[in-house]
Amino acid sequence: MGERTLLIVDDEDGVIYAIRQTLESCGYRVLATTDPQRALEMLRSGELVDLMIIDLFMPVMDGGTLLKECRRIRPGLRVLLSSGIASDAELRRWRGRGEVVVPKPWREAEFRDAVQRALSRGVRQPY
Repeated sequence: MGERTLLIVDDEDGVIYAIRQTLESCGYRVLATTDPQRALEMLRSGELVDLMIIDLFMPVMDGGTLLKECRRIRPGLRVLLSSGIASDAELRRWRGRGEVVVPKPWREAEFRDAVQRALSRGVRQPY
């Protein structure tokens, strides 16, 4: 699975820790931040990122806004969205836009499968 770089953006350190453990055990290089602005800086700096994992609900900048900004910087960026509080309707709306979404809490196998689906998709278009 590995040899790819994934960037996690979530406002909860515990969630980042859990995702990092899962992904590093699969051989991925994992970058992480609780600060959406820092994630944007990483993309602007040219940091290699094969997939971003974005929490939809964060206090400083919501995941939808972060996603749009990321794709302005790097059109076609592959993304996996996650949320523990989004409604089923909201999750369906994101899926309807062609995004890969995994609700929290997830089982480890479910999360790994979602990462694989997101990585195997074609390059995404900006909104």
